[in-house]
Amino acid sequence: MIRRALAVASVAWLVLISLGALLAPLLSGTDPIQPVGPPLAAPSAGFGLGTDALGRDLLTRMLFGARFSLASGLLAASLAVGIGGVAGLAAAMHGGWIERAIVWAANAMLAIPGLLLALMLLTAMGPGVTTIVLAVGLGGAPGFARLARAAFLAARQSDFVRASHALGAGPRWVALRHVVPNAGTALLSLATTQFAWAFLGTTTLTFLGLAGNPSLPEWGAMLNEGRLHLIDAPHLALWPGAAITLTILSVQLLGNWITRRQAGADARRAAAQIGS
Repeated sequence: MIRRALAVASVAWLVLISLGALLAPLLSGTDPIQPVGPPLAAPSAGFGLGTDALGRDLLTRMLFGARFSLASGLLAASLAVGIGGVAGLAAAMHGGWIERAIVWAANAMLAIPGLLLALMLLTAMGPGVTTIVLAVGLGGAPGFARLARAAFLAARQSDFVRASHALGAGPRWVALRHVVPNAGTALLSLATTQFAWAFLGTTTLTFLGLAGNPSLPEWGAMLNEGRLHLIDAPHLALWPGAAITLTILSVQLLGNWITRRQAGADARRAAAQIGS
């Protein structure tokens, strides 16, 4: 019951910030870049979350910042899932030297910490949100490839896949018709975890000032700005820090709930097969 309640709360938070990001221009009538009040104003009726050191409305910047933070994390996770998923599927279905080459390449890239790999790419390509997305996405692809390969291998060992092969079905048809759909739930759980890591990676890099534009309303950059005023205006760091923490926690809790649901369904299916 508690786990279900946590999952519902996680979904509610993710829906809330997603709607806030989509409806940011309608929910706030101020510009996230231009000053609209006195600097470092505390939360009040006029400024719901206060203002920053330049007098910009923090509520407006949080709403528009959700766009950059969520979109960057989602794009980076999609890149990692896309590249890693295709590589994992190729390794699981073909085997042989193709599998060995993919596993070797993934292990070689995993020997380099993801954040260090992202910093190396940023050094080569220059700062910017696009570069951050590419760096985090490419850095997360090797780990997802290994996990996806294991999920695809488990699906490939099922009886209906063997039956399809026995009936003369080709590898591509079997992969798209049977292996990928039956690994879908496991991949969804892995994808939620990947999004949490990608979101953490993108906000970490923007926190380090690598977004290129210091006035960008992005939660990691806003947290970095608030770090300079922890004593006189702690709300500057409180709101973006809380939003980042709650988002990562919500995604992780949702992923764990999906995993437990799948494990329970598999156990019931196995018990039904034994009973029959």
